[in-house]
Amino acid sequence: MERAVILATGETIGLTDLPEQFGAQPDPAVAVGARVSLDALETEHLRRVLILSHSLEEEARILGIDPATLYRKRQKLGLI
Repeated sequence: MERAVILATGETIGLTDLPEQFGAQPDPAVAVGARVSLDALETEHLRRVLILSHSLEEEARILGIDPATLYRKRQKLGLI
């Protein structure tokens, strides 16, 4: 539930805010090669990795970046 609250894009938690095993589907409009901003692509990727990881450190390791850098990125993109 905590992850769903963090990832929720609005005031209520929707299917897109839940992990895929609960029926949530990735945003099809935000995909590699789609006509979206780099921030939108990065936000969607970070959301997906956040769902799969258990901690900030694990997420940073998956992404290959420092946890402090990841924290700042998540803060900038509103994922905290």
